[in-house]
Amino acid sequence: MKTVSVFIITLLVTTLSFVASAQQPTVSKNEARAYEKGTRNYDGTPGANYWQNSSDYFIQATVDVKNKVLSGREQIVYSNNSPDSLKTIVIRLYQDVFKNGVNRNSIVPVDPADIHDGVRIASLKVNNESMDVSESSQQVVRDGTLMYVILPKKLAPHNKTELQIEWSFDFPQHTLIRMGTIDSTSMFVGQWYPQIAVYDDVNRWDTRSYNGLAEFYNDFCNFEVDITVPDQFMVWATGDPQNLKDVLQTPVYSRYTKACTSDEIHHVITEEDILNKKITTQNHTWKYKASNVSDFAFGVSDHYLWDVTSVVVDKNSDRRTVVGTAYNKEAVNFDQVVQIARETVRSLSEEMPGIPYPFPYLTVYAGDFGMEYPMITNVGPDADFGMTVYANSHEITHAYFPFLVGTNETVCGWMDEGLTVFIPENSQHNIAPELNIGAYNTSAFSHYAGIQDEVALITPTHYLDPGIYFYLNYAKGEQALRMLEMELGPELFKTCLLTFIERWKYKHPTALDFFNTFSDVSKRDLNWYWMAWYYQVGGIPDLAIESVTKTGNRYVVIVENKGQLPLPVALTFYANDNVVGTSTEAAGKWQKNTKQIELIFDTKEPVSKITLGSETIPDAHPEDNEYLMK
Repeated sequence: MKTVSVFIITLLVTTLSFVASAQQPTVSKNEARAYEKGTRNYDGTPGANYWQNSSDYFIQATVDVKNKVLSGREQIVYSNNSPDSLKTIVIRLYQDVFKNGVNRNSIVPVDPADIHDGVRIASLKVNNESMDVSESSQQVVRDGTLMYVILPKKLAPHNKTELQIEWSFDFPQHTLIRMGTIDSTSMFVGQWYPQIAVYDDVNRWDTRSYNGLAEFYNDFCNFEVDITVPDQFMVWATGDPQNLKDVLQTPVYSRYTKACTSDEIHHVITEEDILNKKITTQNHTWKYKASNVSDFAFGVSDHYLWDVTSVVVDKNSDRRTVVGTAYNKEAVNFDQVVQIARETVRSLSEEMPGIPYPFPYLTVYAGDFGMEYPMITNVGPDADFGMTVYANSHEITHAYFPFLVGTNETVCGWMDEGLTVFIPENSQHNIAPELNIGAYNTSAFSHYAGIQDEVALITPTHYLDPGIYFYLNYAKGEQALRMLEMELGPELFKTCLLTFIERWKYKHPTALDFFNTFSDVSKRDLNWYWMAWYYQVGGIPDLAIESVTKTGNRYVVIVENKGQLPLPVALTFYANDNVVGTSTEAAGKWQKNTKQIELIFDTKEPVSKITLGSETIPDAHPEDNEYLMK
């Protein structure tokens, strides 16, 4: 609590008004060290000395569906690419979030029936040397969802170490925090393997315990995973399937291979296949391989349908992404999700952001909640078709943030969530014309802006509570990007975004890297914008028409900023019900302590009404946004 209070007080002192042009985003002590060491540059580029660590995971997992137990053995080869000698390795045991006594701040309540004694570590070796994993161990210490392994010998810079771990845990049956039991024989498996935490150039070890709220921050790693399941079960997972020909019966495998190069939708597993149990062979171990990805997840079921198609994502190389959906026949609207997913992938590749989809595979698993992983998403069904489009396209867009650009979701949740709400909005509207997420978010932000206990958007995500988590990261995060696009113009905004992606793909940017890239590429001092939208505590959007003066054919409109946020000004002039013209000003006009600005509009038409704003410009008090001429 003390840390949070000091942080908020600091923000209050430094962001009393968005108009103070001398203000600029704070550079933390750790970020200053990164600049000094040359791992990052002030213009938002990675420095000449930038580095990041990585791991190679070799995992054999077994899913006991009947008893809801997952067990596994893994070998991790950890590469220390840093200039530091490491005495300790920090490992994440995410399923300890269900451990009795662990601090939780989950976005969904944890059912008491799912509380257990934590992940069971049967053995742990470092370079073939057995480690004491008992509760009284001085070699292995567990705290929250973290396990600290004290190395027998320091890991020198630019060297590797090998860990071998055997573990198991009881799978949650009643609580769905991004993963869990979907029905009696369907399970979505995420946050499941012992994972080495990130050690980066800014903060060194990431030692924030997972509490069920903020999402994740992972290294880019390589995976080879074998998953053994009971008879008749399918497995859909991150990565390139290595042995589908061995685990699928010939007709099913044949349909799949045809779908992989087809623009048409193929029903690879049908209700008839499920009824006749003619899907899998007697080989129950599924093998997947994935390179340079930040996580690995999978789903299993013995009664899911499987639709598959593909789409060209790079016209220069004709590279395709195989798109599939795995779902219960009762999952409403999911028979249309494969087409939604295909169109989303195409739009992302060709339009916004206009970068070829970064992965060769995508599976949408009909589970619960809505959560992204590399090459697989977990999305629950929705009776509303528009919401089905929104949820699925949003999670699919996460392929770019944080899976291509490795943002830190535990600190900057607004970055990946804001971008993945904003980027697919036009595509969503094209698929479902009734869907207007931009207008919906504008309305939501207008309503909630300035709510009790609102903190600055820049506040680290792990400090938030569930009540404000979604508002800040999704609604306000999207609005800040929309207003920035209006300020820069769509073309320049997109150029800045594409440059940011190119600079930081497969790397770990900070908020300052994002801000500095946009300022650098746009050749504009945007500190006033960052301070207002990201560093200011709260802030209410509120413009008003203060007065209108008519002289001959000229209308002089004074617009007042009654709130604390810089907003673009959009005036519309009407003659009865007909629009006769518009007048606009950029949000930048509110700099230098300006509280009122003047807009001039000339017309021979008899103006009867003037309105301020639009459906995508927020305003907490729209009642003063209309002026009726007398």
